[in-house]
Order: sequence, then C-alpha cells, then structure tokens
Amino acid sequence: MGVRTSLLLMLLIWAGVCQGAIGAGDVVPWLYEVAIPVETQSRQERQSASSKGLLTVLTRLTGLAHVPRTPEVAAALTSAESYYNEFRFVRKPLTDALELVIRFDRVPVLELIKQADLPIWRSSRAQVVAWVVVSDGIERSLLSTADQSTVVEAMNQQARARGIPLSLPLLDLEDQLRVTPAAVWGRLSQVLEPASRRYGARVILVGRAEILPTGLWHSDWQFWIGNQVLSWRAQEGELLEQAVAAVDGLADELAARSTVMGRETRQLQVSIAGVRSPADYGNLLHYLESLEFIDEVGVTELLGSRLSLSLSTRATATQLLYLLESDQLLFNDQLAIAGTAELRLVWRWQ
Repeated sequence: MGVRTSLLLMLLIWAGVCQGAIGAGDVVPWLYEVAIPVETQSRQERQSASSKGLLTVLTRLTGLAHVPRTPEVAAALTSAESYYNEFRFVRKPLTDALELVIRFDRVPVLELIKQADLPIWRSSRAQVVAWVVVSDGIERSLLSTADQSTVVEAMNQQARARGIPLSLPLLDLEDQLRVTPAAVWGRLSQVLEPASRRYGARVILVGRAEILPTGLWHSDWQFWIGNQVLSWRAQEGELLEQAVAAVDGLADELAARSTVMGRETRQLQVSIAGVRSPADYGNLLHYLESLEFIDEVGVTELLGSRLSLSLSTRATATQLLYLLESDQLLFNDQLAIAGTAELRLVWRWQ
C-alpha cells in the first residue's frame, strides 16, 4: 500500500475514532473578546469602540504594549467591523454602565498580524498567580481576589489588557492555613510554590509594598518563571501605578519568551516518531494546525510510526522546538538517526 493510500485510510479511520481534538494547553479563551465602555448603542459609537477593541486584541496577540501603526494596522483600525463576527451591548450589574462586547474573528486578525509583519504571541499561556503583601506601617495584609481595592482592580484590568491569565488567591481557609503575610514578605518558595499549584499556576508574581512616611509607596516584585527568579523594583510613587507597571513587566517577559519575531515564512522539515495509531495521527495534525505560529502543515511521508512533515512557519527551528516542548506533547528525539529533517521529535500524547 502506497504512502498516499495509507494516509487517506488513516484519515478515514480517524474521523470515526477521534471524538475530540486537542489543542495547546492553557489556551486563554478570552483573547479575542473585549468589552468597551460606551454611552449609546449608535453605529458611530460602535465603530469607534470596535477600533479600540481591535487594538486591544492586537496588543494581546503580539505581546506589544504599543502596537505600531503600520499601513496595514492603520487601515484595519478604520474598518474594524470587518474583523469581528459577533457583538452585543450589555449593562454591568452593579453600575448599570453600558458596554459593547465584541468577539473578534481569529482568522482575519491573525492574517492582519502576518501582513503587518508583527510578532505573534501564542494563545497558550502560563497561568499566573499573584501573591502581594501590603504593609501600612502597622500590619501586613495579603491582597485577594475578593478585595474591592483599586489596586486589585487595576492589576486585573491590566493583565486582561495584556493577555495574561492572572489571578489573586482566594485567601479562604485553605490558603490561610498555608500562606501568611510573613511567608510572602519573606518570599518563601517552599510555602508559595505548593500553594500556587492549587491555582494551576506555572508563573508566580510575588509583590511586597510598604507605605513611606511621605505617604508614597515603595514596592519590589519578583517573577518566578520556571527555575528563574527575575526582580523588578519601584521607587516612591503610587501603589496602583507600581502594581500596573509590575504586571506590564511580567507581560513583556512572558511575551519575549513565546513570541515568534521572524518576518519571513520558511519551510521546516520535521520528522516525528511515536505516531502509532490513527488517533495519534489525527491529534498530532490538529494540534499543529491549531498553533498560531504555524501557517501550514504538509505531510510528506509516513513510515511505520514516524511521520515526516513540512511546516510553513515564521519560527526558526530553535524557536519552534522551544515552543513545542513547552506544551509537553512533542520533545526533541535524542535517539533519532541523523537525517535531512531540521527537527526530529517524539510525540507523547496520552
């Protein structure tokens, strides 16, 4: 049986076997949805709000705090209605303020980013939990998701604007038994890391802030990313501004690690072992096709449990390997015999 016939047969079998497709882990579901405050439901205000919404989505997807107004972006902002497929007006429960909620369409937005030669930040992003302790000169307290303070609200808003899935702890009985303000102030990893697993966090933001005799604040922050600890410090100022700046700094760091910056599309030859069943085959292809930094997937050969592919992408081979390994589904094949493929990987879907 030829390769093309085998592939066709596997696809037919897969259609009946696979009940659900997989995607990259921790995909942020709200990246393409924005809520913009409006005064009326007029078409003119909807057009203005949709332009702001598109700019927010571009910020989230590129990782850029300030999206450059390239000719393509400038033109898109004047016709933002072409980039969304759903909108609705809603009233906020407590304030009765009117908002326009827009759901932008993934395909044309990604095409715009590609045409404008902007970087692309993948939608699979690490969950972040923020442990923030505040000292008012008398006692120390922890910020929680239930706090109604402007600082918590500002942190949440900025995280959403930058596309970071950030949460503060519940500080319910379970958290209180595990974590104290002193533990956060002392940055005790043996306390904070186990407590953060409850929130599915792969990144931890640790903040310490204290008020000065002048009435201004001093704060310092750490980003715990994998085995790295990165520090960020703010001098005298307003705590709200410092907290927002810390979220921005974290967003910049996370985007830098997972953003594909290449402007030219290249063809990478990839060989993947471990494709042992129709389900493996279908899940692997669907996974690769769901990644924003891969434009096209072409199957060139299937030999036993090894699949050869040609991937159209702006990522380099090194970038691609890093991004794929971060999902823990594809890994560098250390035992592969050297060949023509630029990447030799192993598929470990379970």
